[in-house]
Amino acid sequence: MNQPATPVVDCHFHIFDAGPAAPAARYRPPYAASLHEWQRLAGGLGDPFGVVVQTSFLGTDNAALLAALRTMPARLRGVAVVDPGVSDAALRELDDAGVRGIRLNLYRDPGWRRIGTAPWRALFARIAALGWHVELHTDNGDGSTVLAALDAELDAALSEGDMPVVLDHFGRPGAAGVADPVFSVAAAVRERRQVWVKCSAPYRLVAPGAWRELAQRWLEVVGADRLLWGSDWPWTNHEAAERAGECSELSGWPGTAPADASLNEALRWRNAAALYGFAIAPGAAD
Repeated sequence: MNQPATPVVDCHFHIFDAGPAAPAARYRPPYAASLHEWQRLAGGLGDPFGVVVQTSFLGTDNAALLAALRTMPARLRGVAVVDPGVSDAALRELDDAGVRGIRLNLYRDPGWRRIGTAPWRALFARIAALGWHVELHTDNGDGSTVLAALDAELDAALSEGDMPVVLDHFGRPGAAGVADPVFSVAAAVRERRQVWVKCSAPYRLVAPGAWRELAQRWLEVVGADRLLWGSDWPWTNHEAAERAGECSELSGWPGTAPADASLNEALRWRNAAALYGFAIAPGAAD
């Protein structure tokens, strides 16, 4: 009898059609990325679950994300992009569909300090009431400054409790690598709230070949129970045949030191189940 595939949760991939991009989009891939195509990739790595992350070029139009979540409600969760003007009804719709956080895509965004204004603080309070988290994406080397500012604004917005923060793509450290201040800032923020880190998209880093050292450093800073894996499929602006092989490496422990079974399990699915609310029973059928 064949052994059942072990679970794997891809915590960062994108779904989009070939329609128009948001007016302020920096780029628009000349193709669509379907749920079926993602399933083929993820199914080669294990029994797949996933987190659909709203892509930057669609702005706050979360329609494709919602459609995907409704197709596989037990196996998919989502991270949406919204602005402070979003209605309570729209937030409830997102929550009901499986959205569990919002993404602040502040990559090369000169106006990022708007997160310190009253409308954004009010939004943080509203999503905290839903039990959601904030996912942060910055340019390489900007993470420490933006994370410190976000932490201060979350403190100001929330009267009690904390809101988890998830850092995209190894936290996007700059040329300093493991000496980048994002690590020390994250360690300080971790004293007040959960900090999670996605081991994903090494090709977007200043030094793509250093991802093993970065993974090891994040293990030391946030601990084994706060690391996540994401494919970043379909690898927009970095499409290449070798990306599938990189995903296979990253979905196992990608650090410099050997891992035991517990660490591999944590990275592949257990941590994601805790953060996103998946009901995963290894070896059990749907």
